[in-house]
Amino acid sequence: MKAVPQKKWGREKYVTLVSACGLAFAAAVLIAFGIQTAFGPLLLVGLLLLLPAAVNLLLLIPRSAKRPQADELPSKEAPPSKRSLLTVLKALPRCAVDKTVRFAGEHRTPLLSTLLVLVTLGTNAVFWIFASEGSYGYRFGYFTVVVVAALFVLFIALGKWCVHTVASKDEEDEGDVRYGVALLCNMQSAFVWGRVALVLVAVTELIGILFSYDATRYLTALLSILFAYVSVFMMISLFVVLVRRELEVAPEITAPAPGVSGGNLGILAYLEKNTGISMRSLWSIQMIKESLPYAVLGIVLLLWGATGVSLVNSEQQGAHYRFGKLREETLSPGIHFTLPWPFDRVEVYDTESVNQLTVGYVSEQSADNFWTEAHGGEEYRLLLGNGNELVSINLRVMYRIGDLRAYLMSSATPEFLMSAASYEIVTARTITTDLDTMLSTDRAVFADSFREELKTYMARYNTGLEVVDVVLESIHPPVEVADAYQALISAEIEADRLLIDAEAYRGDRLAWAWIDYDLNVAKATIEGKEALAAATGSVAEFLASVEADKAYPSDYRYYKYMQAVTKAYSGAKLVIVGDGINEGNIYIGSINSDRME
Repeated sequence: MKAVPQKKWGREKYVTLVSACGLAFAAAVLIAFGIQTAFGPLLLVGLLLLLPAAVNLLLLIPRSAKRPQADELPSKEAPPSKRSLLTVLKALPRCAVDKTVRFAGEHRTPLLSTLLVLVTLGTNAVFWIFASEGSYGYRFGYFTVVVVAALFVLFIALGKWCVHTVASKDEEDEGDVRYGVALLCNMQSAFVWGRVALVLVAVTELIGILFSYDATRYLTALLSILFAYVSVFMMISLFVVLVRRELEVAPEITAPAPGVSGGNLGILAYLEKNTGISMRSLWSIQMIKESLPYAVLGIVLLLWGATGVSLVNSEQQGAHYRFGKLREETLSPGIHFTLPWPFDRVEVYDTESVNQLTVGYVSEQSADNFWTEAHGGEEYRLLLGNGNELVSINLRVMYRIGDLRAYLMSSATPEFLMSAASYEIVTARTITTDLDTMLSTDRAVFADSFREELKTYMARYNTGLEVVDVVLESIHPPVEVADAYQALISAEIEADRLLIDAEAYRGDRLAWAWIDYDLNVAKATIEGKEALAAATGSVAEFLASVEADKAYPSDYRYYKYMQAVTKAYSGAKLVIVGDGINEGNIYIGSINSDRME
């Protein structure tokens, strides 16, 4: 099989490779610097440079694969069954690579066009994600200006190199030369738009440094417009190249640069290349002159008619004005077609969204409910009935637009009327009370009655506003005296606690005293009765002994004698010694026992 000679790279391709690598390097520097400094526009500029760099690097992929020569084909001398397994395994990776390269070479155009579209869409997705997030807390510095200036000089040098390389080629050159010239034109366009983006960044930086004004939002908007412009025209160029089947011949994928003199980056040159019509011929100029007024008039009429299309969202209603007069019916959610401006005008209002109005203070995002801290940027004080006390009442009124026509016709500023009515109701409640009574008010009852009174007030003036709810956040003395008042309240609570503790101690001591009293009285009573009983017993015993002595004097006296002896010898030891003593005749025991008797 005859080998196809390989096409060699010309000088223009090397210049394109160096330029694309320089553009990619600049993109990487800007992206890394943007991440480090948290300056979003640097990321956007980096992505703007990365898109053409990636596109042109893909276009530098070789256009054809080397076909295997006759001596490189597998030998047919030995059948596959007789070849060793090791030889087959060694040949498998090479065959797979050859087939892959051959497939890529044969289908280069669809594969390359798919890659170009995917790269463009992927870069756009990343760009718009970063653009939507934004970064507006960046501190400007001269270092960023220096980096941007260095890249600007690099782009000028590489752009001049590309222009010089294109100028040195003959217009009749074909083949790889024409392909390389198209790539150089792509790089020239990329460097032009890169310089524009760098100038915008540098101007924004200098404005921030010199005038202390942050124009980052405007820079982000301009870079977004620039990126969208470049992306759209690159996709248009790719479509035209594919239609004209020039992707393998002259893949010029550029975005025209209006105002660029010379070269082939202007609007006329772009139109001539992509339409095949000479924009400099007399007939084309005449055609443009004849069709331009009608085209402009058609566009103006279309834009004017579009002013009569109104979109009302689900949570909104539209106020329809015709010749400046508000019509009876309001526009419900949906798309509505009205007369164009200035005949009709539609103003959209949120009628389902609940708004809030603060009473007693100016609302802020960071607010708390402590007495000693203000509940907003400014807190108002109300004079109480006695004229010597102040109080701060913090309310939050929730409302929405219930009747849009009444809202627009009744008052110029219905919200101000609601605010004034709220302060009037609060003042009417404070001028008839004192601080202690106000602080002890039931909050739920206060909020409910306030809501009903405010509803009645707003219905009286037919403002179209509907009071949804009223939240009483706090009632407290002014912040300046809140610490002292809180200390006074704490002292009163402490005094009450001490009084309660004293009363409890007094009751406890008194109860124990009564218990001791009752015990001592009972004990004394018992002891008195015992003494009386003992005395009565002694008297009875004495009288009985007198009667016994009278009746039986000898026996009684002998009994008393023996009782005295027993008592005297009850604790002594007796020893009886003698002959002929019979133990049976000896009695040991009490004289009063039955045996003695």
